[in-house]
Amino acid sequence: MNIMKFKAVIFTNSTWGLPLINELYKMDILYGIVIPTKVHSENDQIIQFARQNRISLISVGKEHLKHELKDWLMEINPDVALCMTFPYLIPQAVLDIPAKGIVNFHFGKLPKYAGPDPVFWYLKEGKRTITITAHRMGLEFDQGQILFEKEVQIIPGENWGILGSRLSLSSVSMISSILSKIQESPENLKEIENVMNSKSIDLKSLQIDWVKQTADEIENLVNACNPKYGGAITNFRGVVVRILEVSPADLRNVHSFTPGNIVLADAHQGIFVLCSDYKFLRINLLWTPEGYISGQKLVALGVRGNEKFYTNEPIVESNATKDAMLS
Repeated sequence: MNIMKFKAVIFTNSTWGLPLINELYKMDILYGIVIPTKVHSENDQIIQFARQNRISLISVGKEHLKHELKDWLMEINPDVALCMTFPYLIPQAVLDIPAKGIVNFHFGKLPKYAGPDPVFWYLKEGKRTITITAHRMGLEFDQGQILFEKEVQIIPGENWGILGSRLSLSSVSMISSILSKIQESPENLKEIENVMNSKSIDLKSLQIDWVKQTADEIENLVNACNPKYGGAITNFRGVVVRILEVSPADLRNVHSFTPGNIVLADAHQGIFVLCSDYKFLRINLLWTPEGYISGQKLVALGVRGNEKFYTNEPIVESNATKDAMLS
């Protein structure tokens, strides 16, 4: 079948789906968009796109998957559906409707990086490349048949949001290959096997350990936490704060400090902190209960050298943390 004659729909829950939506629309094969009922600003952009371009759109909760969604899809009768960041497990009755199945874009190598947020783990672990896996969906998350894989370089210093956006743009180049591959016999496709339980991302995963983590490990964690988790967690002056951006720094003649200590607080350069490997990080941006503050602003507000960021004080979960963990 000529891929330009396909009828496609897309399941998505964020602006990461917009590059795919735009490409399918330009190919003149986009016939519908599925989003969850949860209202947020990113879905507003998708709704606006559908209205402006007269694309059928349905908003569904878990309770709508077996009936309302099924009926809507059967009316469109698509050849294929694509899925990016859709949060619900799709039942077999819906998986069977598109003639060529539903293809999910997973930002991680399967089965090793199964789970809801592999981008976080790639960044936290300091990986240099990340794999986009396109797979025909099965009855469980991150299972089914692999259709296409694409390896993407991770740019040093990029955060969760930047990397995710780049991956969504990079996914567009995979569409033609995927639409060709799904026409092959299923027997020719590799089945995803031995999917392990993914590591959960809890508050401890987001916490900086100044005593144990190196400067590189802390920078990796900070990048993995920005913006989705609101920054990497630490304690300063007895208050939970979140660091959103750091950069490596080279200091000389610094003595008698321990990891977590502010070794330099300068009105023009900002604040610099010692890490466990006796390398230094400049704190560029952090969140406090009073707002987002730069290192230079902290100095202007009275933060001085020899003050300290701590690890082991009890974490008090803020509303920002709860919102991030539930999104």
